[in-house]
Amino acid sequence: MPATEETEQEVIIAVMGVTGTGKSYFIREVSGISDVEVSSKLHSCTAEVKPYSFPYAGAKITLVDTPGFNDTVKSDAAVLRDICTWMSSNYRKGKLLSGIIYLHRITDVRMDGSSVKYVKMFQKLCGPDALKNVLLTTTRWSDVTQEQGESREGDLQGGDFWGGLITEGAAVARFMGTRESGLELLDKLMGNEPKPLDIQDQMAEKNMAMAETEVGKFMNGELDSLQKKYSKALKDLKKQHQKAIKQKDDLFEGILAEERAQTRRKLEEAAAQKKLLENLRVNILRELEEAENKREEERQRRDRAVIAVSTKDVSIGAHLTSLFTSYSTIGRLIYDIDDTTEFEKKPFEVEIRDQSNLLSPITVLVKTGQEVFSAGMSRSNYIIYNQGYYQCKPNRYIERGSRGFVIFSKY
Repeated sequence: MPATEETEQEVIIAVMGVTGTGKSYFIREVSGISDVEVSSKLHSCTAEVKPYSFPYAGAKITLVDTPGFNDTVKSDAAVLRDICTWMSSNYRKGKLLSGIIYLHRITDVRMDGSSVKYVKMFQKLCGPDALKNVLLTTTRWSDVTQEQGESREGDLQGGDFWGGLITEGAAVARFMGTRESGLELLDKLMGNEPKPLDIQDQMAEKNMAMAETEVGKFMNGELDSLQKKYSKALKDLKKQHQKAIKQKDDLFEGILAEERAQTRRKLEEAAAQKKLLENLRVNILRELEEAENKREEERQRRDRAVIAVSTKDVSIGAHLTSLFTSYSTIGRLIYDIDDTTEFEKKPFEVEIRDQSNLLSPITVLVKTGQEVFSAGMSRSNYIIYNQGYYQCKPNRYIERGSRGFVIFSKY
């Protein structure tokens, strides 16, 4: 929903990378939505694709948090399925990405085969045209010296890691862990022409099954290699296990038995991922898209709820001294502003903040006397609630009974 009287541009930017690179942290810091869940370990907090919207520089910025590959809970095939379903669904709605911020920890010393695999998967997912709108962004610079960081950054840009992506137009950037640093990245992407990813064209336009897409074929090839690797390992372990039994080496026999069990599980996991990809045919993908559309409709229904703040719950002192700072008061979550009984709900504590510095000069309005003394708020005021950004919209002062309320709507 627009936050200004003018038609507002929406800029959609996906934040991607393997688990633990700081995608949710980036979104929390840059958006100012302080209750975005962030993991302190290498375990993902992001179970599904989730967008977060907020105003910046006269536009509606939507940062899309995505599940990471190499997750400890969800398989790579399941992560790919979820990302591609969201991408395809939004493509059909005419929503294209203005850019992708692909995060990588500068603290990672080794670029092993697994790391290279995920970069190649990302390359296949995007395609050469969309890669021109990609920022390959390193994080965790506070954990290395400048010399170490620059050396590793140079290594990343060469060879099999980022070399191919850079050749096709991707740019390299740094996220220094601050909001200002993140906003600089947004500035670089906001003027881009939105482009479809290859996966969107292949699934939504060409009606390909997942296994037929470029990224699907690449993942299938990787899974084939894993199956061969684990099958050979099982045969070798079986021979060693039988030898240990003959030699009555109980300790070694136990170790080998555990290794065989682990390898067998890995082989079964690879087979399960391969089957998942093969089963993602056009009709199944459409069903997944329909399910995603229903989830989106439910999110939109919830997003229509507003937060009502009574003018009596904001003191005159707050009006006069907190025009460009934050202060606490109480509000009520309202699903139907025409239902007067909703305004009798039990209130909860909210913090009203001011974000004038992030709005463009065109969209920042001077607070009128009525705004200051009736409510003390303008469109630069906002509330963070339940991982959402609620903004004070123009002309959203209403009266219910003898009380006046200012309405904050989900952005």
